[in-house]
Amino acid sequence: MIYKRGNVYWFNFVFNGKHIQKSSRQGNKGVARDLEAAERLRLIKGEAGIERKPVKVCPTLKDFKETPPNVERDYGSFMDWVRADRSNKRTQDFYETCYDRLCEFKELSKTKLSDIDEPMIERFKLAHKETSKTTVNRYLATLRKALRYACRKQKLIDKVPLIEMYNREDGAERQCEFVFSAADYRAWLAAAREPLRSASVLAHDGGICRGEMLELQRDCVDLKQKPDENGFWGTISIRRGLKRQARRRTISITEEMAAVLFELLKQSKCEYVFTSLQDRTQPLSANTLADQHRVIMETCSFHPDAGLHALRHTFLTEAGRHTQNVKALQKLAGHSRIETTMRYVHPDDADMLQIASAVQQARSKSVTTVFTTSTQQEAAEVRKM
Repeated sequence: MIYKRGNVYWFNFVFNGKHIQKSSRQGNKGVARDLEAAERLRLIKGEAGIERKPVKVCPTLKDFKETPPNVERDYGSFMDWVRADRSNKRTQDFYETCYDRLCEFKELSKTKLSDIDEPMIERFKLAHKETSKTTVNRYLATLRKALRYACRKQKLIDKVPLIEMYNREDGAERQCEFVFSAADYRAWLAAAREPLRSASVLAHDGGICRGEMLELQRDCVDLKQKPDENGFWGTISIRRGLKRQARRRTISITEEMAAVLFELLKQSKCEYVFTSLQDRTQPLSANTLADQHRVIMETCSFHPDAGLHALRHTFLTEAGRHTQNVKALQKLAGHSRIETTMRYVHPDDADMLQIASAVQQARSKSVTTVFTTSTQQEAAEVRKM
């Protein structure tokens, strides 16, 4: 049976007791009837075991990015797959930007996925020798993820070529080794403009990442009018802007954080906590924080690594001094691996001196105890004589 729904015709029939209903995507009734007949024939051939499975055509890197509107493909495109998880817009934007940079290298862009090999990847790296190694690594990571998806999920290629990333010795992925002292932090807050100042307080007192702050909404903030018995003013539930599920956690609100949150929520005219300076009904752009960070680094003499990420390092370093429960520290940080958490803890000379002093005190106490016990035993033997 052929019938019209909207502007296109649908066909509807029963085959071997199974109800088949599909859109022909055609506005011409005659063409729709031909498509219905073709669908019936395909089902008959399949039932008889003579239908051949369609062969997937291996696309070029450029064509594999995403499916254009109104085009059908026999494979799932990379960005269509990435966008299927709508929980993290920042991740989608990251992969789209990096994929575009890959396609700017014409040799790579026009090559079929099955023909991309190690020499071509090395030529891509050489073409970007003026680009920072960390940035090139991001492009290479995107290429590797796309090729793995093509191989493992879509079966478009048989294997993924070896993609060698730049390492730390090459100058890539330099880790933050800076933590704010109390004086550094006061100076930073004095120099920072809003909303960078508020973001700095949340990073310093709660270890919250920039992306998590930008995605923070009212329903995640349980802010009380007075502190509890532990001095906390409520909790923040981190469940948006996550890099991975391990980042879901609950953070206690300090008095300084409460003052910041009360002001931000009063200013906000939408569901977001951090809002645009020009329009409080819109969320804050990451560019605003980046611009304010750039200005403060150009006008003040802070350490090159100073910033929101260093404030998160500061929080976790201080937290690490107050616990021996590394699993709890890992959960507080929102890391899936304890090795990652350890990179955020930076012991200094005072920490090592404190450990050495504790060892010395324990040894001294032990020697004193042994000496006292020995003296008591000698005194007892004298009394017996």
